Amino acid sequence: MICMANNDSFTQPNAVDTKVFLERAQRYCATAERCEMDVEQLLTRLNASPMQIDEVIGILKEQSYLDDGRYCRAFVHDKVAFQGWGRMKIIMGLRTKRLPETDIQEAISDIDEQTYVANLRKAMQSKRGLDRQKLTRFLLQRGYTFDDLRHYANYETDD
Repeated sequence: MICMANNDSFTQPNAVDTKVFLERAQRYCATAERCEMDVEQLLTRLNASPMQIDEVIGILKEQSYLDDGRYCRAFVHDKVAFQGWGRMKIIMGLRTKRLPETDIQEAISDIDEQTYVANLRKAMQSKRGLDRQKLTRFLLQRGYTFDDLRHYANYETDD
């Protein structure tokens, strides 16, 4: 049994200083664009307290390591340019990250239409052997809408 005379001097043996969490989060954010939720998940895995998580995230925002608008723009660009996602799938991906709707809509409005249309047509071409219903389902799963199919691909759908 351990008896402590002064409770103020008691510290948990595994308690980690917030500075250590901040340094780790700074390195994490420096490697790629991150959002608040990504950092929160990292710090939770590292056993940071909720108070420490809030403090670290506040500092990261002050130091411009975290910026919701910048993250949204980078996410949209990468998903359109490298993975060929449609608008709906991108919007849902950003919403799962609990980002502000205004930042999401602003980033979505910046999509390069030529690249977007090229991705849609490329996706259709890659599945040219599928029947119409399966192709439609495939394109909807990629995040394209019926309006996208009608407008950009001269594709008639039965709503």
